[in-house]
Amino acid sequence: MLNGPKKKLLDLIKHHGQLTIDDSVEKMNLAKTTVREHFTQLERDDYIERSYERSGRGRPSLRFQLTKKGNGLYPSYEPEMMREFIRYLQTEGEHQILEDFFQKFWDRRYKKLEVLLEKENVTTIKSKAQIIRNMLDEEGFMAKFEQDKDSGKWMMKESNCPFREIIKVTKLPCKLEEEFYQKAFGKDVERKSYIAEGDFSCTYCIDGCL
Repeated sequence: MLNGPKKKLLDLIKHHGQLTIDDSVEKMNLAKTTVREHFTQLERDDYIERSYERSGRGRPSLRFQLTKKGNGLYPSYEPEMMREFIRYLQTEGEHQILEDFFQKFWDRRYKKLEVLLEKENVTTIKSKAQIIRNMLDEEGFMAKFEQDKDSGKWMMKESNCPFREIIKVTKLPCKLEEEFYQKAFGKDVERKSYIAEGDFSCTYCIDGCL
């Protein structure tokens, strides 16, 4: 967990939207070389990103702002609100609206995958799995495609569930995720472990894929 000067820098950027190195030096009363090093490390770790702002005829001003990962360090009430919204739809008998929403959401995910696969001209299962894994990582699943040592089967392992709060009130995302893999690989898929049941990951066996 970030703390000390690096966390203070992120807090300053959060408060101001974006900051230059000179602004940060003034506000933190640290040497410019020290602040620059903190910025370098935070950018390397994907907590901040740079942008350039032009004012007048001079060189554009280098500024830094938080990335999605950086913003993720700060509290959000969105997951709880989404969970309560889903509960509301369920209690009001609007199950079809809920099912339609999730189905369309997963349809969009699959169309995105199709575009990625076509763009990369994928020809093997392994290369397809790599594209899928990269997409899942962007969505926060912390995915791995690996071979099980005991069975020899190939598995897609999701170590994080971005829909954890939603799954507390509906298992629709879990059902659709399994169908997503079946469509993506064109093969039978079996879920071998399940975060919602206390496992450390959701693992999907891609039966006979290699």
